[in-house]
This record gives sequence, structure tokens and C-alpha cells, in this order.
Amino acid sequence: MVKFHCVLLVFFSLWLGCSIETSSPEIDGQGVAVRFIHTTDIHSRLFPYRMEPPYTDKTLGLLSKNAPFGGVARMAFIIKQARRQAYRSLYLDSGDVFQGAPVFNVFHGEPEIKALSLMGLDAMAAGNHDFDLGEPNLATWIRKYATFPVLAANYIFAPGQGTVEPPLADLINDYVIFNLKGLRVLVIGLGNTSTMTTLFEAGNKLGITVMDAPETVQNIIDSLKPQVDVIVVLSHLGLTEDQELIKNTTGIDIVFGGHHHVVLNPPKVVMDCQISEMSPTWRERFLVAHKDCSPRPVPLVHSGAFAKYVGILDVVFKQKEKGSNDWEVASYKYEPKPVDSTVPEDSLVKEMLEPYMDKLRQKVMVDLILAYAPKQVSRFGSRRGDSQLGNLVATAMRRRQGVETDFALTNTLGIRTDIFPGPVTIDDMYNVFPFENTITVMYLSGSEVVQLFDFVARRSAQRGCNAQAQVDGVRARLQCGGCDVAQRPKEWQEREETRANPDDIGCALSIEVGGNPVRLDAQYNVAVNDYIANGGSGFTVLKRNTTKIDTKIPQRDALMDFIRQGKPCGAQGGALKPCTTDKDCSEGYLCACKGRVFLDKMSGDCALYEVCDGGGVCVLEKCMSGVAQLLKEQCIQSKQCECDMEEVALLQCSSVACLDENLGAKEDGRLELILGSSLTK
Repeated sequence: MVKFHCVLLVFFSLWLGCSIETSSPEIDGQGVAVRFIHTTDIHSRLFPYRMEPPYTDKTLGLLSKNAPFGGVARMAFIIKQARRQAYRSLYLDSGDVFQGAPVFNVFHGEPEIKALSLMGLDAMAAGNHDFDLGEPNLATWIRKYATFPVLAANYIFAPGQGTVEPPLADLINDYVIFNLKGLRVLVIGLGNTSTMTTLFEAGNKLGITVMDAPETVQNIIDSLKPQVDVIVVLSHLGLTEDQELIKNTTGIDIVFGGHHHVVLNPPKVVMDCQISEMSPTWRERFLVAHKDCSPRPVPLVHSGAFAKYVGILDVVFKQKEKGSNDWEVASYKYEPKPVDSTVPEDSLVKEMLEPYMDKLRQKVMVDLILAYAPKQVSRFGSRRGDSQLGNLVATAMRRRQGVETDFALTNTLGIRTDIFPGPVTIDDMYNVFPFENTITVMYLSGSEVVQLFDFVARRSAQRGCNAQAQVDGVRARLQCGGCDVAQRPKEWQEREETRANPDDIGCALSIEVGGNPVRLDAQYNVAVNDYIANGGSGFTVLKRNTTKIDTKIPQRDALMDFIRQGKPCGAQGGALKPCTTDKDCSEGYLCACKGRVFLDKMSGDCALYEVCDGGGVCVLEKCMSGVAQLLKEQCIQSKQCECDMEEVALLQCSSVACLDENLGAKEDGRLELILGSSLTK
């Protein structure tokens, strides 16, 4: 089944329908330059945020000294400036504009769509997280505020069920055609396919039928190629799927992709029309219509995530033959522009967002400081197994009052970011857990516990033997790339003869709960998040369990409550060292007391009195400076205010929790992943 909706844009006018004008004779035989501006996976990072750029970001120009990063008002400045410098331009976004920061949790996507419209977006592909609050939510904001088409040619939406609101079937199109001063550009949109099954399993019944992406795209190309000059695909399929799309089609000139949060610099060149790599069924149909096609190079562009970059692709198109509409990429240049504090903010977008930030601070208190992190706390383990942040999260879940189970398990990819050095705020907690997941408790038999960790091993093997779960109260050895059945306990071998299958890609070799080996006939109480409890990410052993109880305790709240119980940095035996001057403290610590910071009128700078007359306590100097820097953002050209904030920071560091290994943010080998024979060859 093939569906067609088209939107035709000629200059600044919009028509619905499929009547298409011929290209302008003025460009015939000439090289035509087009500037494509690309963003993707903004994930609600509408406002600048703190992070420590990893090595890959630093190589692309995102430097620590230029923090904070992101923010759509800055992106808008880059985009509008880039468009002013180009005669022909298109701004395209590959989707997932929703979910990832507290502004989405409060406003559900309204400011995101408003911002993209003000930024001058020409077209957007539907991302999987854009459906996180269901079809009606996305439909509402598109209908109310989108000045651009949203595209997903590979989705067939169920018709509306008697509602007065238009369903997504009436709001999301297959493609859009732009007439850029004579050059006709077809943009085909593709939504994600790898996560749609998960969305159904998680209870988000979207009523979407997912079509084969290469076949869908090829059918559109074959229908419209005689009427357009250039063909672009705007995709949220993912990096691997984008490459497969190009190989299994012919006629695409450029693909702009997203979903995997990577930057391809330079763009990856993939040859199309790779007939030998097509599935037998599609290959047979394809060859009937395209038996003479020869491979062409197609640039594949990915421009990162979290509002860190704006991708600029300058392309020159040339005709293969004068008078024809067969235009191809002759040359191109790509640059991912970093979005940091060196970039001014677009006043129009900034003004639109200000009321949302004011309401957000009232509802969530995003700037409230929960802790101080001396070092980065990573969500991924350095040895493929358990991670610093994963252990902290799982421990917080298991020990939460009202939970208190034998062990806890959560999916690694549900923890969305690291915790970076410096003050840890409620805003950071929303970045770690943007989803409103709650803690579910259930009973599993020992046999089900083995099945659970066998699945974790298989899923980890599929992702480079990196642990796809984080745990507390349990220790396990998992094997990737095969299963050495002889290493499993004898009781397991007797009960699971099929495990000897040589095609197995992973299994658990040993599991201990509470320090004791798992017994198949025993019963264990486990805490998980409600997403995987309902079968999300393939956890079917949890989905079919009938003892589930949703505690309604948010994972985020459990983590915040656990962190709050931590002691300040430098506390020994639960207390900070008393002091009178800085000399009483260890290196890197200051003596903190009320009234110590003052404004030196001679120098005009903040200074410290040498002595704390009433006595004080030793606090980490980096904590004081980090918290002070955050608090000073409230001061508007007032040196006295800045000095007051330094004193507040000094005192706050004597009580705020230290998020370090003493709190449990460390790897301890509770999950050990080992490579099997098939991965070591």
C-alpha cells in the first residue's frame, strides 16, 4: 500500500495539491548553489545548559571555556545569519525536538514547536520521541503553531475516532516540494522504525503502521522524478538504517539523518543502487524498474544532538544534460557550527521563551542545588559493565522507602546523560531522567531471574558487549558472543538444554542475589522502572509477569532523595573539619563561616576576611567557586550581589551533598561482561 500527500512550496507561497511548475530556464546549464541548514535531536534543549564536552565534541570546536552550551535562541541566530548569506537555502530538522529537559515535562512540546516556527524551519521529520505523550499531543502543537510541514512517508496513521481535532493523518505529509528560485527540490520525510514496536509495547498505542522505508522512498521518487530537479531525504531512521536506505534505492541526492546523536564530519559518502545487498524480495521488484541503474555517491549528513550544533551544507548542483531535470551534486562543503556562549541570542526567539522559563522556575525550581560533583559521574562503565551513575541510580531505587527489594535493575539507555563536574541541580536530574518513569516492584522466580540476565547478556552483545542494564543487590557475570554452557551452574544446565545452541549470542554465567547464588526454585523481589516492566526495550520476561505493582515513585525522585542524604565534600566521620582560618584546612579547602566574604572598596573585588571569629568548617574550594558561579547568574551588574552570592556558596558547600564514590558513584564490578568466542575472532 502506498500513500501520497504532497505539499508544494514555491518561494514564499504554500499550495496543497500536486500541481508542479516547470523549472526556470534561467538556471538551465548553470551550476546552482543551495545552502542546506540542518539540525536534529534537539530534545527540548531550548535553554543553554552545562556539560563537560567529551573529546569528540572538543574536536568539533565545542570547548569547555565557552560553556554553557545549546539553546534555540543561539541556534536561531546562526540559522538566520546563514540564510542571509545564501541566495537559495533550506532549513531542515530530522526530528526528536521533544523530550530531554524539564521544559518538555511541564509544557509538553508547545514552546518547542513555537521556537522552530520562529527559527524559520522549512520541514521536519517526525522523530520517535515526538510521540512520547501520544498522537493527540503532537497533533495539537502542529495544528496550533507549526508553520512548517512535518513529514513521515513511511507511516500510515489510523483515522481519527470522532474527535473534532484533526488526527495526524491529516497533519503529517509524505513529502514537500520547494521551488528555490527555479530549482525544484523534493524533500521526503521518514520516521523512525526501530523504536515503533517498543512504543507499542510500552503502552503508547499510536495506531501507526510502519512501511518499508526503501520501497516507500523509491515509489515516491519514481512517481515524481520527472517533475523535480533534486531529491533529498529527511530521515529519523538512524545511522545504519540511513546507509541501508541509500544502498537499496536510486535517485536520492542527499540524506539528512538523525536519531543516533552523532556528527558526520565530513559527511559519509554511501553508494546507492547496491543491488547485491538488497533483500531478495525488494531486489526482484527493484530490478524490474531499475535494471540499468549504476551506483552513485550520496552524501549522508548527521548534525549531532541536544542543540550543540547547527549543520551547514553548501552544495553546488549541475545538470547531467542541458535542458533536463536530471541534476546531481557536483560539490559540497559541510560545517557543524558549535552552539555556545560565543553565539549571540536571537531576540525574537529569546523573548518568546522568557515566559516559559519564568513559569518553569516557579513549578520545578530547576536551579535548586542538590549536590556538588567533584568529578564527572558517567552513565557508561569504563570496563563494559556497571557504571558510576548506573550503580547510584539502581541503589537509589532499591533502597527507596516503600521499595526495599532484593535487587534492582534499570535499562542503561534510560539514563540519558552523565552528571558533569560542578553544582548538581534539579535541572540536571531532569536531564538524567527526562522520562516520567516510576518504580515497579514484582516477584520473579529464580528461573525468571536467569532468563532476565540471559536477555541482558544478549542485548549487551548486540551493542558491542556494553552492559544494557544497571543493577544493585545483585552480582552477575555475563558472556557476549556465545555461551559457554559448561561454565553455568549444573542446575541451570539440567533445566536448559537448548542453551547449548551454538547460535546463542550471549548468556549469564553466574548470578548472586544478596551474596548467594540464584536458586531456580527460589523467589526474588525486584525493583525496575515501569518502562521495562511493561516490556519496553524487549524485556518480555518482565512484561509477562503478573505480580507487578507500580509504586508511583518516580525514578528521578528516588535518585534526588538518595543524593540529598549524602555528606558534604571533605566530611570525615560524617562531619566537616572545624577551623578558624584557611591554614586549619587541607589543601584545596577554605574555612567557611557567616560574614567572611566582603566587598573590598579599594579593589572593587570580593575578598575574604582572614579569620572566622566564631569558628567555621572546612569546605571544598572548588565547590564554593562552582556554586558561586551558578548563583551569580542572578546578579545584574551588582558587585555587592556577587559577593553576597559567594558567601551563600561558601555556606551552602558546608551542607550540600558531595556526589562522589563515598555516596556510591563508583564502579565495583557488580556486572562483569566478558567477550565470547564469536567476538574475539
